[in-house]
Amino acid sequence: MKIEKILTSTIVDTSSLIGYFSTDKESLIQLITVYLSDTEPRVEILKNSEEALDYEAVRSISHFLKSSIGLMGVGCLDEIAALEEKTQHRDAEEGIKKDLVFVNKVLQESVLEYKRILEELEAL
Repeated sequence: MKIEKILTSTIVDTSSLIGYFSTDKESLIQLITVYLSDTEPRVEILKNSEEALDYEAVRSISHFLKSSIGLMGVGCLDEIAALEEKTQHRDAEEGIKKDLVFVNKVLQESVLEYKRILEELEAL
């Protein structure tokens, strides 16, 4: 199976990955592995902040994830940047928690999709 076909997704925008790495299977595997290992534990912390908001944790994680979310084509870059700003300014919890629900859903979907893609790349 061709790498570009594996990278086809309706959940994440893989155009950057295709543009930079479409013929380099090992680099793709490494990049996706790093994304998953960086993102999964942080999603769990963000998920917990839906109940008990930790402003500093959400701000720090949002800042950390911005670059990888952009590269990996995850559809919440604007929202994660807004979360960073809102937590930095200590905006109202209710609005931040509402944004967290959306961001967490998108991040969790991206993790599942990249796990699928990684599995298919490793089988190639």
